[in-house]
Amino acid sequence: MCGIVGVSDGDSTQVYAGLYALQHRGQDSAGILSYNGNFHLKKNKGHVWESFTKDSLKELSGRKSIGQVRYPTIGTDFERDAQPFFIESPEKMGIVHNGNLANYSELRKEYTLSSWCDVEVLLHMLSKHLKITKDPFISVEETMKEANGAYSALTLLKDGSMIVFRDPNALRPLVHGEGMYASESIALDIIGKKLEGDIKGGECVLINDNHVERKQLIKEQPRYCMFEFVYFSRPDSVLQGKSIYEVRLELGKELAKKFDKTADVVIPVPDTSRAAAFGFSIESGIPYREGIIKNRYVGRTFIMPDQSTRENAVKFKLNTIKSEINGKRVVLVDDSVVRGTTCKNLVNLIRNAGAKEVHFAISCPPIRWPCFYGIDMTQKSELFAANVKDAEKTLAEKIGADSVIYQSIDGLKNAIGLKTLCTACLNGDYPTDVSTLLARQGNGKRPYEGE
Repeated sequence: MCGIVGVSDGDSTQVYAGLYALQHRGQDSAGILSYNGNFHLKKNKGHVWESFTKDSLKELSGRKSIGQVRYPTIGTDFERDAQPFFIESPEKMGIVHNGNLANYSELRKEYTLSSWCDVEVLLHMLSKHLKITKDPFISVEETMKEANGAYSALTLLKDGSMIVFRDPNALRPLVHGEGMYASESIALDIIGKKLEGDIKGGECVLINDNHVERKQLIKEQPRYCMFEFVYFSRPDSVLQGKSIYEVRLELGKELAKKFDKTADVVIPVPDTSRAAAFGFSIESGIPYREGIIKNRYVGRTFIMPDQSTRENAVKFKLNTIKSEINGKRVVLVDDSVVRGTTCKNLVNLIRNAGAKEVHFAISCPPIRWPCFYGIDMTQKSELFAANVKDAEKTLAEKIGADSVIYQSIDGLKNAIGLKTLCTACLNGDYPTDVSTLLARQGNGKRPYEGE
């Protein structure tokens, strides 16, 4: 769920600002590639502010730049696998992407690679076709035919042109406005660019000097990732014409329709659950309160690289306002449950603050199937709901809640308001073939591990 930003007529400080706005999408590394007749590359592990200085941004000169903040799903070496990637041959070019190639394991056998990052394969594929065809559109189309999975990509070529493209299923987001391209609209907002729309699935944009040419290369068959709306995107972003904040309000309202208990207060798990909890309060009539305070200097626990790090982070991350909880029947609203490992800590946090009852409400349906399109849920054995028959009852027993309610798939679709969603992690309906990867789940390894 990385974040990408590119400008076709700006400078690296604009990409830096855009990446800063997308920091929630990746905390492991950050990088920028610029072009001014020559390529200039800077990337490092850590946050955006750690990776660049005022002097290093000056060195990234040129009017065209692309950048990325990384959250790893393939390749776990922070420095080796950090983006952007740049190659000298077959054609000199650089790339950033957000997504995951489901057939990466097969594709990587065809190339000599320096990393375990799937974008390097995408780069070599595109470079190979450019060397043969000399036509950016044909080259991207041929690459799309070979690549299976999710990819929103920004590339810089040796003549200074930029190529922007998105997989035919439009699984990962990609918006544009006034010569800027990014994973979310907030990256445009932060530097005063007007959002003009979304790049379509199967579409390619070629920017050469001030000339922009767009072509639909492969028919769009959109399957927008539902998790972008539930959890990953910032609430102040707009994707596919939908306000993320408004969608989350509706998710809370839909969830409240399933609640058949009596409660005194609705409290969100900060920060991504606030809008859903507010919507729950509106629909149910139960007062909304801020009962948990987050230490903002601790990052998002779901995208941390291992379970022990996630659990320790929760201990430092949250504290309660006891006066809002003590003696009350609490509805605790969270956005999603993936592994089910932090829920018990949350419930204990509320009980230790004096709650009479704790009802755990989840704005996302049970996650039962692994994701191979860019979210770190690649192993079915890690998913709590994949291994139980009654997810609500079993989770309530496991975490010590008085009750648990999950969102329904119909409620999710109603709230988002888009007919063409990817819900593969909920029901196993994958938009591309992932049968080989599913078969591999029984061996105890994550896909690509140790290959």
